[in-house]
Amino acid sequence: MQKSDQSKLELEEKNLALLALGRGSTLSDSATVAERDEFAEFKTKDLNFRPFLRMMQRNLLLIAGINIAVAAIFAAFSLTSPRSFEGSFRILVEPITGDGRLTDPTVSSSVDYPTLMQVLQSPELLRKITQQIQAKVPTFPANGLIANISVQRLGTNVQDSTKIIEVKYSAADPKTVKVALEEVALGYLNYSLEDRKVRIGGGVKFIEDQLPELRQRVDGLENALQNLQQQYQLNDPVIDGAKLAEQVKAVETKKLDTQRDLQEQTALYNNLQKQLKLTSNEAIPAADLSGEPRYQTLLTQLKTLESQIAVKLAQFSEDSPVIQALRDQERNLKQLLYQEAKSILGQSFNPDVTNPQVTVFQNPIRMGLIGKLVENMNQMKVLEVRQQSVLENQEQLEQKILAFPRIARRYNDMKRQLDLATKTLDQLLIQRETLSVQAAQKTVPWLILSRPDVLRDRGGDPMPVARQTGKILGAGLVLGFVLGLIAAILKDKLNGVFHTPEDIQDLTYMRLFGVIPFFDFDQDQQHISVQQGSSKDSPSNGQVSLFQEAFSALYASLCFLSGDAPVQSLVISSAAPGEGSTTVAVHLAQVVAMLGRRVLLVDANLLTPQIHTCLGLANAHGLADILQQDRLLDDVIQASNSQDNLFVLTSGNVTPASGRRLASTQMQDLMARFDATFDFVIYDTPHLQGLSDTNFLAAQSDGLLMVVVVGKTKRSEVMQVLSGLQEFKLPVLGMIANYVANKQ
Repeated sequence: MQKSDQSKLELEEKNLALLALGRGSTLSDSATVAERDEFAEFKTKDLNFRPFLRMMQRNLLLIAGINIAVAAIFAAFSLTSPRSFEGSFRILVEPITGDGRLTDPTVSSSVDYPTLMQVLQSPELLRKITQQIQAKVPTFPANGLIANISVQRLGTNVQDSTKIIEVKYSAADPKTVKVALEEVALGYLNYSLEDRKVRIGGGVKFIEDQLPELRQRVDGLENALQNLQQQYQLNDPVIDGAKLAEQVKAVETKKLDTQRDLQEQTALYNNLQKQLKLTSNEAIPAADLSGEPRYQTLLTQLKTLESQIAVKLAQFSEDSPVIQALRDQERNLKQLLYQEAKSILGQSFNPDVTNPQVTVFQNPIRMGLIGKLVENMNQMKVLEVRQQSVLENQEQLEQKILAFPRIARRYNDMKRQLDLATKTLDQLLIQRETLSVQAAQKTVPWLILSRPDVLRDRGGDPMPVARQTGKILGAGLVLGFVLGLIAAILKDKLNGVFHTPEDIQDLTYMRLFGVIPFFDFDQDQQHISVQQGSSKDSPSNGQVSLFQEAFSALYASLCFLSGDAPVQSLVISSAAPGEGSTTVAVHLAQVVAMLGRRVLLVDANLLTPQIHTCLGLANAHGLADILQQDRLLDDVIQASNSQDNLFVLTSGNVTPASGRRLASTQMQDLMARFDATFDFVIYDTPHLQGLSDTNFLAAQSDGLLMVVVVGKTKRSEVMQVLSGLQEFKLPVLGMIANYVANKQ
């Protein structure tokens, strides 16, 4: 039976978890959105410096103490340090004018001063100079030059930057300073000379390395350019392009003239054909027949015979012997004409298909027209041949025009590369000769502008450098403040609690609903109602007034949280045990009841129930009994002995399985009945650290208030609990700062 009940409870818990944990309390939709926005703000809010400033205020003595101690150490060091002497000299490292650069080609147009500063202060160069100094001053330390030399370029920005380098050195002995500066100046001058020789030698070697490749490139470009000119018969792209354009224009003109002449000859040819009714192939045979006498004689005889036949047909019929005889003569003459024409025109003559105009007599006029027709035909053939030649020439020119830009561009590219390579080669050769001349020079390229010397007073005696006490003290103050601030942060981090109510709001980004003042009385007396006056065991009237005002302000904040749907059910809990959430729940319930509202205070802390002890009530039956035995509410709900309108549902007889029933649907229905019966319901629940019972109650209420003890509750615990509540999307209204810790 117990296993069956346990399985049923587990199933109810899973169902409730899968159902809407955020029950949609009686708050309006705007309130729900506000709660979610609070969680979003918990993660995404910008930096807030108020907690940092309060941390500095709390640890002001610690920061000030460390600051003063460090500043005192720096001041003592400044006052007790030995006096030192300082000297300097200045060097000009570049020619001032452009003419100076021309006389020394090894000097570039812009010196890399940052690199030069590093070289002049390099340990290797200074070590060589130190050896020269030690030869004159044996007591000179090996690292004395490296530690105390200063090399910088005069000028603070680009506008007033100079070509002058200032070198400073300080030491306890003025004679040592002067000797060291003299050796440094000499060493820098020698460096400039050696550097120039190295750069000249490197320049010459670089030029020698570049010359073979550059010469080979020039030769290759010259050969390629020559091959290109020979291949395309190219002289100058500009001149050749102009000639090509003139040729195109001439060909186009010739083409137009030929087309015009051909059109004229074609029109004349067509007109002659219409007049003669002969083609060019028929005109010559017609002329040949007309020029043959025998053929013309036979043709005349045939015409005469045809005339006789016509006359005789008027006298005789077609069958008469006379007509038949004439017809025989006619056939004989035609046969003779056919034979004669065939002998003249050849085997291709066929009287059936040949144009009749060919066989007729051609008079002189027609013969003249035939001559023109034949001449016109020959002229047309000549023009057609000429036109074809012009078209072929035009096509060749068009191909040249299309290819000419590519060839010209290639020529120009090669010519430009050749000119550039030739110019570069000439410049390198000139530069090589110039560098060779410069390599033989022995003059130092740098110039000493001010001789090395120690800073002196008006009398000419060495003057010690003034102590930088103010700067050293300022640096000590800054360092002391930083160290003090670090110590304060570490102290606050190790403490890890909320020091003020403002810390709770600023660090959690949750709304702070109330600040409960501290009461200095025993825990077993905290059930005293806020309505009571003073007694020997109760706090003073002033404390009671502050206490009452705190809970009145808390309830007012809850009332104004949402105007349309005020808070009706509330869960009060804490991140860890011992935070005073039960005390807050009891006194809030008393304040709300004082205002005439029916309030139900439910002790849902089934682990360590305390409400019946605080209010002096019996705990024979309560919430656990309703969930386990389904008892009537009227049998277990008790009226408060000290406060009207206040009703209490104690925890009852708690069993190990009682806490799990808070997640059941039976508890969900019970909470709905509470909301329907009472004006305000407050649930006192266990702490939220590692426990889930409170989560189920918060999901079915209007929201949860978390009690945090200032000076006691760990920030990490609160943040961990808030992250869990956010993960389950539980309605967290805000925080309550409680001063019940032993110290505040």
